[in-house]
Amino acid sequence: MNSFKIYVVLLLTLGMAASCRQHTVIAEKDDNPIPDSIINKTETAPVEMDDIAESVKLNGKVIPNESKQAKVYALVSGKIKSLSVELGDYVKQGQSLAVLQSTEVAGVANDLSLAQSNVDITKKNLESTEELYKSNLATEKDLTSARLEFNKASSELNRATQVSSITGGSNATYVLKAPINGTVIEKTITNNSEVRQDNSASLFTVADLSVVWVIASVYESDINKIHIGDNVIVNTLSAPEKNYQGRIDKIYDVLDPASRTMKVRISMSNPHNELKPEMFATINVKGKSEGRMLSIPSKAVVLDDSKQYAVVKKDKQHLVIKPIQVVKRIGDKSFVTGLNEGDYVVINSQVFLYEALNSK
Repeated sequence: MNSFKIYVVLLLTLGMAASCRQHTVIAEKDDNPIPDSIINKTETAPVEMDDIAESVKLNGKVIPNESKQAKVYALVSGKIKSLSVELGDYVKQGQSLAVLQSTEVAGVANDLSLAQSNVDITKKNLESTEELYKSNLATEKDLTSARLEFNKASSELNRATQVSSITGGSNATYVLKAPINGTVIEKTITNNSEVRQDNSASLFTVADLSVVWVIASVYESDINKIHIGDNVIVNTLSAPEKNYQGRIDKIYDVLDPASRTMKVRISMSNPHNELKPEMFATINVKGKSEGRMLSIPSKAVVLDDSKQYAVVKKDKQHLVIKPIQVVKRIGDKSFVTGLNEGDYVVINSQVFLYEALNSK
């Protein structure tokens, strides 16, 4: 009898223990399976209305606007005496870039002085001949000859003055000046360099970079997708997260025989000088819109058993799974149904979070 009582007590004890364990498991299943620390670290993206439009990705680079740059040449031969600017410096119109010592400038100054002296001499001779002619002491031929010499001297003075104004030199020095406001984007000389007048290479190039060009290459397969006026988004390696807005304003209707690509040009406003010449760029050309629809990043889509889902951040402490249907994918965007505008979908570790939520 005592053994039977002991057996009953053991059965009751085991039953109570099992009941407690079952209760504990159910309580754990009811709790949020995702810790707050993980939820707080999730990255999200908004569900937004967007145009359904095919896009073409192009590669290109930034170059100065050709209509807003000027090349500086030396109009005389000489030797660089001093340099006032370096590559990348901003200069104003008329600012000195460099000074040359030049024998040609000295020669131009001498020619101007001689021409001025010759005009003074022939003028006095003409005045004297006119007085003699009035007194019948000089012939009309003498007067005509004096006028001819004076006119020749005046013409030579005018030529020497124009040459001097073009060269702009004095005292055997020639000053190279900035023709426009802008940035020095090219410099091919150093101190004590010898400069020849017949050199075809420019000494400086000054460019106004407030507006720049982005030249992009288009493959043959994409040529029919590109049109003048198409809106584009330009990204650079220096700021890949920043979108620069622009539009195609020129199509060069010839193909490069080496690369088999066609060039297009995008004019870009550059008020803060963020776009610098020779920067590489990626260009997304947005095609004609087929309508508008809710879109999310394609990486937010979770596939499970041929069905599509998204993990949505309901609030700061809760994540929920929502079934969706991807209607169309364009680039890194998916156009979907099943979500609401303003929802936030998880875009990192979403598969792990989906599995954790689905196991509740």
